[in-house]
Amino acid sequence: MRKYSKHLFAFSVGKCYNKRMSNLFFDKYEWAQVNEADLLYWENMRPNRYGFVYVKNPHYLVDGDDRKYLIRKPSPAERREIIINTVIECNGRTFLIPLLADLLGVSGRTVQIVLRQLEKEGLISVSSTYNKRGLQRGNAYRYIGPPCQKYGSGLTLRVLYSQKHDAGFRSWAWREYEFHHDKVWHNLLPFCRKKFEARIARRKYLEENGLPLAIPKEIKFLVLRYCHWKGTADQLSKQFLDACMHSRDGTKKLALFPLGRTEKIRLFGRMISVYFGGETDNPQVTLTDETGKQMEVFGWFDENVYEDSIDLDEDVVEEFVIVGDFTTK
Repeated sequence: MRKYSKHLFAFSVGKCYNKRMSNLFFDKYEWAQVNEADLLYWENMRPNRYGFVYVKNPHYLVDGDDRKYLIRKPSPAERREIIINTVIECNGRTFLIPLLADLLGVSGRTVQIVLRQLEKEGLISVSSTYNKRGLQRGNAYRYIGPPCQKYGSGLTLRVLYSQKHDAGFRSWAWREYEFHHDKVWHNLLPFCRKKFEARIARRKYLEENGLPLAIPKEIKFLVLRYCHWKGTADQLSKQFLDACMHSRDGTKKLALFPLGRTEKIRLFGRMISVYFGGETDNPQVTLTDETGKQMEVFGWFDENVYEDSIDLDEDVVEEFVIVGDFTTK
């Protein structure tokens, strides 16, 4: 059996998606047409990538953006969906598992484990292929699940590496994601807003492609994080709030299902009704105050931040913030 170039599975980070992806569908033992002078190895950028992928930033050095690459990390569920849709695109052909793993920022072993699990679930079939001399060339994978053009929310490698928009994949700009575990409220709110921005981007992607809005199946709880201040207007200045002096922070965790029910909770001395409505794939949670006035509707694909201020008298002001998040545990 002939030897193959050690660069067979090395690809340039900066090359466009279509050129890099075309190699995935080559016959397993064809030479990869790669210009070694253009190679930029993943290992030189970030060893042991743990699922992180690098996308060339189209706005690099524009308006102060100094990020040469956008760093994204699909969740295990998103990675699984991408693998299924890769199998659908391959349509029974063999493909390079090491290259698929490299594009996903994981090991070949990780991809193989997912493929075996998909076979057990009856979503794909696996068959051996042979060359003209009868030697095994590798496995061919074919999608045999419920008929569809794209599985799930239609996530693919092309979407993952899109420079046009991020489709709601988790993204990392390290300075923005610094998070100090000191229970200080003002560190939590920007972090939550980043998650909301990603989910809104996912909604935009789904709507543009005519795909249904559906939350991840593992989401089970609604978590309400709240912060409350009470004092004079001078005390409640921005400097005072940043210091988080005399604030009362807390968390309430509520089961998301079953839908169609109402729960009452007490936040900062007020009774609030929480109604769990919407649909199983896209729940909508409505918060109502003790007077029956609707405060906010929280959903997976929205920015779930409620802020309010009440003048108790000429001097004393009461302010509070509620952040709604959907979690697995």
